[in-house]
Parts: sequence; C-alpha cells; structure tokens
Amino acid sequence: MGRKVLKMRDGAATTATYRLLHVIVGHKFPIYFENAINSVLRMTTNDDILVVDNASNESSLIRRLQVLANAHPRVRLMLRSTNDLSRNTKVGGLYDAYNEVMIYALEQGYDYVHIMQHDMQMLWWDECIMVRAREIFAEYQKCVNISMQVPSMTFRLSDLLDYVKPKLILLSRYGLTDTGLYDMARWRARDMRFSDSETAHALKYLNHGLQVFIHPLPTVAPIPWPAVVRSGKVVGHEVKARQEFLLRPLSPAEITYAKESTDPVWSEDICVPWGWTCLTPYCTSDLRSINYLVSLYRGIRHRGLRAAWPHWERRGLSVGRSLRGVQRQPRFGMLPVVAVPIWHLPRRTIMRSRQQIRGTG
Repeated sequence: MGRKVLKMRDGAATTATYRLLHVIVGHKFPIYFENAINSVLRMTTNDDILVVDNASNESSLIRRLQVLANAHPRVRLMLRSTNDLSRNTKVGGLYDAYNEVMIYALEQGYDYVHIMQHDMQMLWWDECIMVRAREIFAEYQKCVNISMQVPSMTFRLSDLLDYVKPKLILLSRYGLTDTGLYDMARWRARDMRFSDSETAHALKYLNHGLQVFIHPLPTVAPIPWPAVVRSGKVVGHEVKARQEFLLRPLSPAEITYAKESTDPVWSEDICVPWGWTCLTPYCTSDLRSINYLVSLYRGIRHRGLRAAWPHWERRGLSVGRSLRGVQRQPRFGMLPVVAVPIWHLPRRTIMRSRQQIRGTG
C-alpha cells in the first residue's frame, strides 16, 4: 500500500507521510487467530497486514490463514517452520518470529510496525491514533515503542505505572514491550533486537535509557482469561465465537468517550465479551500465575471486599439474560482462580529442586 498523508489534530494536512504495517503473531488457537485478523481488517482500511504463524504445525489452521490471505490483497502470510520451545518455556521461539518481522519491515521500508498477538483484538482505529503516536515519538526521543494495549484496572495499584501527564502513562519498568507500535527508524539506528524473554529485553533497553508509554488512546485488548501454550502444551480452552468478534467493537459513542475522557481508559471500561461472559477484573494470563491473586488482594485493600471481588461481566449479553447456558471464562468461576496457582506453586518449587539435584549429581 502507498504512504499515508498525516493530518494534525487541528485537521490541517502536512507533507509528512508514513507506511504502517500491522502484524499478528500467533501459535495455534484458530478462533483467536481469525478473530485478531478480522478485527484488524475491519478497523483499518489501507494499511498492510502481516500474519505470522509461529510453527503451529496444524494443517487446518494453515489452510484457514491462507484463505484469509488470498481473499485480501493487503494481507501477507509468513509461515515459520520452527518454534524452539527450549528458548522460553512460556512462549517458545516467539521472539525469533518477532525479529524476523522487524527485518522484513525494514527491508520493505515501513516507517512503523504495530505488533499484536493472536489472542488480542483491535477494538477501534482511526487516523488520530497515529497523529498522537507521532507526537509522542517527537516529544520523547528515548521512546522507540508505544504500548497500544488497553491496561487492566489491576494495573492501577501496581508500581508499574508512572503518570507523566493527563492520559499519558509511562511503563516504569520497561524499555521495550513485546506488543505495540514501533518507530522503525529508531529501531534501525539503535540496532535493536528482541531477546529470549520479555523481561530480558525490557530490562536491557530500560538500562539503555529507553522509555515505553501507553498510548493515550489504546486500541487493542487481550482476550480475557485466555487459553495459552506453555512448554508446548495447551492450557485452557478457546472461547467459541458467538458473534462476529469475541469482544464487542467500540460504538461511535464509546470511541468519542475514549478520545474525550481526561482519565486513562481501562480494559474493564471498553473491553466487553460479546455473547459470553468472564470474571472482571480481567486476567490476561494463565491461571497458574499468582499475579491475579496479588492484584485482587491489592484491590480489596484499596476498595474493600465487596467492590473489588470479581463478578461476571454481563454487558455483552442480552438484557435480563440468565447466565445459565452462557459460556464462561474461567468455566468454574473463582474456584480454579484460587486452587490452580496454589497447586502449581509448590509443584514448581519441587520441579526446580529436582533440576538442581540432577545438576549437582
């Protein structure tokens, strides 16, 4: 696709142009994958899209991705044949795929790359997104990466967020995140690469003085309570689509609210499961982590038990509908949220001890 003419917020056209590439990277989970791709197709009109299958090795999924790519001229498909799970037990060779994407984008002359994972959905997008992003890049020369993900309310009580100015939040412990918008000129100038884990490259580039901001108008939401792959095994179950998308796209009124609100926008404000339900506040990782329980504890201390305790999100259901027969995530409510991490914590400790014994034996 051609280069876009950028307009400033007052509507005046400038001579600045840019090329933007949207990238969806995934491994397995065809429902998530197609949902993410279709959301970007719906919300954007002219930008190129690169779909990266990170060695799912599922012929039915590959066929479905090829059908999508063949039906849309602006979609390109990158099929990777290897995904080294030994590199990272959580995401395998995800960052090898990322580095291939960045090389491709530089070779093709893109000015910006927007990366999202296949268990995410684009809720909305328009020209003001890039206008504001370019203003942030211009103001903060140490910024190479802007997060486009709508943050969860559970983040508010963490020490990860630094409020720089109204609606502009700095991720204080990150010099690079593994999704969001990337300035490719700065990426090339610094000869940047993703490491084997998000923690590694976040800390590496933080120590280099780089900054990551959350876009004041975030557009991408993770699917709450997702199924994931850990050490090559599927954990959890995909949500079955009941509507056009897994999450309800934003209405014009909701987009206007996101633009005009003087406060940050949180995922629980605009991320609505469509035709199914889940516990809110949302979790965006697998149940084996204790992070959600830690956030819940902070919320209870800050807001009280009744206000902070998770409840079923009903906004994406018809008015007055009972939850009977409605697909739920997690399927058994708070029981697995509490039980699973408690079970896996000592299990992980035992496994580490065994590994240490083998290493010294």
